[in-house]
Amino acid sequence: MLGITRKQMIMLGILISGSFIAILNQTIVAPALPTIMREMNVTASTVQWLTTGFTLVNAVVIPISAYLTDRFSVRSLFIVVMSIFCLGTALAAWGPSFEILLAGRIVQALGAGVLMPMVMTMMLLTFPVEHRGTAMGLFNIIIAFAPTIGPVVAGIVIDHATWHIMFIAVAALALIDVLLAIFFLHTDQIGDPTVEGVDKPSVVLSTFGFGSMLYGFSVIGNTGINAPAIISVAMGFLVVVLFFRRQHRLDKPMLRVETLRSRKFLIGTIISMLVQAATMANAVLIPIFVQTICGQTATVSALVLLPGSIMMGVMGPVSGRIFDKRGPRAIVISGLITVTIGTILMSTLTLSTGMLVLTVFLLIRLTGLACVNMPVTTWGMNSLENRVINHGNAVNNTLRQVAGSLGAALVISSYSLFSSFNTESMGLQQAQVAGINFAFALQAVLLGAGLIVAIIFVRDRPGDAAKADPTGERRAHLETIMTHDVYALPADSKVLDAAMLFVEKHIDDAPIIDNDGKLLGFVSDGDIMRALMPSHESKFAVDPTIVLMGSERLDPDLGHWFGQVMQMPILQIATPRVISVDAHASIADVYRTLGDNHLRRAPVLDNGKLVGMISRFDVTASALREHIEREHEASPSL
Repeated sequence: MLGITRKQMIMLGILISGSFIAILNQTIVAPALPTIMREMNVTASTVQWLTTGFTLVNAVVIPISAYLTDRFSVRSLFIVVMSIFCLGTALAAWGPSFEILLAGRIVQALGAGVLMPMVMTMMLLTFPVEHRGTAMGLFNIIIAFAPTIGPVVAGIVIDHATWHIMFIAVAALALIDVLLAIFFLHTDQIGDPTVEGVDKPSVVLSTFGFGSMLYGFSVIGNTGINAPAIISVAMGFLVVVLFFRRQHRLDKPMLRVETLRSRKFLIGTIISMLVQAATMANAVLIPIFVQTICGQTATVSALVLLPGSIMMGVMGPVSGRIFDKRGPRAIVISGLITVTIGTILMSTLTLSTGMLVLTVFLLIRLTGLACVNMPVTTWGMNSLENRVINHGNAVNNTLRQVAGSLGAALVISSYSLFSSFNTESMGLQQAQVAGINFAFALQAVLLGAGLIVAIIFVRDRPGDAAKADPTGERRAHLETIMTHDVYALPADSKVLDAAMLFVEKHIDDAPIIDNDGKLLGFVSDGDIMRALMPSHESKFAVDPTIVLMGSERLDPDLGHWFGQVMQMPILQIATPRVISVDAHASIADVYRTLGDNHLRRAPVLDNGKLVGMISRFDVTASALREHIEREHEASPSL
């Protein structure tokens, strides 16, 4: 249904199970914090490091995940990181002291920091681009199920047994998933298998830079603004700048930060950062309001989130289908409006606000959130080439973690400062409510900024370009400079057909279209060369023209392999995700599309149908001609 094989389904099932277990682990910790404080005689600021430390280590590891997914096979990497996660969970389950419990959480984070970006990358690379929205929506159902049941189960366990049992259960699930991976995962490779080693200075700069920034933000969130925290953030920021500069200079960087040059990816990442900054503090604010201010139990605190969490799971596939059919604009903007309204409602809480009303407010907020996160992330990732999607994923996740930590620090600090400032005049309880309201108002401002960015820049819905060109002036101009005589391949072509077309017409790539002229994919001589390589360890490179010279001049086994490749359906090796230009696009949009994505040329589409090709040469030649004409008009003697 979604364009993948049974083998790929099994692989994704195992990988997604690992993600589910990792997220379940996160959601069961918060309800246990008060009990751990009492048992181990630690303060609230100390016990918070069980969540803060996990986030800190997680964010430090994420940038390295892109290199690891380049270097190692999916099977090997998943088994190792899931085993590390399992080991950390077992250590936390034992946890006779706070120090050992914290060490277990840090080991967990080392595995989870690589696991989540890797699974997201595999999701994006496995599904065809036309089904990615739906696939990510289905993925969201499974991921949303963990925070739905996690807090409720944790509350029941804490009330009737010990928190150690929760970690024992997670460790058992992780061990089962490792065993399934050992027996059923195949050895697919993603990224660039020629990568030989990681740039050690980049690892040091990334670890110190992001670690120092996140540590400073965490301290601010826990204890308020102070000089050491500000110094830590400032030093971290400077080192991160050095890290980014180094990545630009390296031929094979640890993290390809140039993915941010893609306009869509940059906009998608900015919106994701604003949303993360506005929502990460909720894990602290909602329990404070329900348990500390209103005097309810931890179970009630979990139950008020339950309907919203269920709705997030329901809306996942719905938002995915809308994204696949209509593009991101409608779903992302409506989602941001909804989550902003829900957040504004949360800023009106009072001591008399009932738990049912609070549940409705959270339901509205989480429904909107489900319509933003996956669609805007998928939209941004779709603008990247497949070979750098793992790096884009790492960049997106890292920046979201930084933004979330910064946002949480700002929001929680604003709550603490506003509450303290008004305690004398309002009384403790009223001041705490006022602080909660101020914190949610600040979150609404951040979400409003995300909404403005989306309204201005998220314009990928079919027909938008045509509506922006009612007179057809842009279309007419593009018609004059693009190439109309396009050598295209029909959908039922074989690889041999493509190789012969390239040789006969002296071209190196071609679009693939169906009977109605709709673009299905794009194939290049590089795609054929990769298909002809029996493995990445081969010591020779093959030009497609060799095949046309006759296999009798080749090794018999190799010739047999070439013959098999030549008879493959062309869509099997082609790139399904094609960056294209709308026939009504402005020249500025064409410049951005070609420049941001480093393309020599791109297909021109009108309602999904191929009408021509536009290249950097075409655009440059047109601009040069217009410049010469203007110069001639200004100085006829020239």
